[in-house]
Amino acid sequence: MSCVYTNVVSNAKNDLMNKLPIEIQLQFFKVYNEEISIGDFEQWLYGETKLEELLGDKYYIDLVSLNFKDRHIKHEMSKVIDSFLDFGLFEERKLRKILNDLISRTQDFAKSLISTYDLYCSGYNFFDNLGMGYGLTFANDFFDYSDWTNLTDNQQNQRIEKIYGGVKKEAGLVLEWINCGEIILTGEVDEIDHYEYIDKRTEAERKLRTIETIEIEEAKLTTMAIPNKGVIAKLKGWFS
Repeated sequence: MSCVYTNVVSNAKNDLMNKLPIEIQLQFFKVYNEEISIGDFEQWLYGETKLEELLGDKYYIDLVSLNFKDRHIKHEMSKVIDSFLDFGLFEERKLRKILNDLISRTQDFAKSLISTYDLYCSGYNFFDNLGMGYGLTFANDFFDYSDWTNLTDNQQNQRIEKIYGGVKKEAGLVLEWINCGEIILTGEVDEIDHYEYIDKRTEAERKLRTIETIEIEEAKLTTMAIPNKGVIAKLKGWFS
């Protein structure tokens, strides 16, 4: 199966009157996702002449009046701007970065792999094979992320090399589901704060596959591995 990605759902949502144009939403998503600094965002904000007309006087003044040196600035900004954003688009952007980190083996490979387990536990069940089969391993072994960063480059590369083939394959499959519209991200959460999404996959595609036992430093880990107590809470601290 091969699909050309088209963001039909997000574009449709963006037609609603209270949603900002996608190119402007992306600037807010970048700062939420720490892709740009608060300083760079603030500079863009003051220079974006369209915003006042798009938001209206009240919301625009509330936004530009915020203290961007406040450590809670993202939380304060969300109170003003979130109703103008399509969080299905935000979630899609976030997941695409994680999956591309894994496929392209970027510097964020380990952090993104760990996050697949956190995402699975937070409601994105389509991360079952990737998150439980591979992400859980790193979540257990690098519960304190500094343990990973303290490894030498050679040690990190050896660790990644042992699982890269399987991780790349699984990440590519999830990305294909998103590209083909078989997984549609809504940006909404349920009553227990689990992510919601539309699942159009077949029963065969939803089936949990048995991942071959992964041998890492003489320890054999399978999809039945049990996480260390408190691992989810720790992970949420890293990726919030």
